[in-house]
Amino acid sequence: MERWLENVSKLEYPADFMMVDNSPGLEYVEKVKGYCTKYGIKNYKIEHLELPPEQGDGERVAHSRGVVIQEILSHDYDAWFTWECDQLIPTNALGKLIELMKMGNFMIVNPNSWNREIPGQPNTEFGLSLINRKCLEKYGFLLGVGAEPDMPNRGDNDTWFKKRILKDGGNYIDIFGVIDPVYHLNE
Repeated sequence: MERWLENVSKLEYPADFMMVDNSPGLEYVEKVKGYCTKYGIKNYKIEHLELPPEQGDGERVAHSRGVVIQEILSHDYDAWFTWECDQLIPTNALGKLIELMKMGNFMIVNPNSWNREIPGQPNTEFGLSLINRKCLEKYGFLLGVGAEPDMPNRGDNDTWFKKRILKDGGNYIDIFGVIDPVYHLNE
């Protein structure tokens, strides 16, 4: 987490920072606040979401995303820059994504990389993406939040989300190599 927050502090494009912690207890929140102070991250918000320990990873992610989406929709944000905390990216990444979104009038710009577990297979999940507010106003990631009959029984299904955008006449781009390098902290 420390290396990731150091990377966050170096982003060239100014942005508000929000993080949702879904670990048990508040100890981790305090640790993250300490790293924010250490790296000079001032404009941040950390929400703690206490979930049952038996809740699966997919639903934990979906509930956490829901907290972020509500923050975006209750304020005047144009888009959500979603960036998983196990990835280190170039400091100009957000600026590049904004530029791409504007150039193609895209609703989602998804510059992911290759699957870590299966070499040569693309990974198009929202680990690093820019998602327009309009998408978030219409669709959620939880069953019962913007749910449709064909929504799979999995709260974090990014592919389903993108298919719904296309079905409604929207657009997105999965593009590889534009954000490079992307380092995973387990490497």
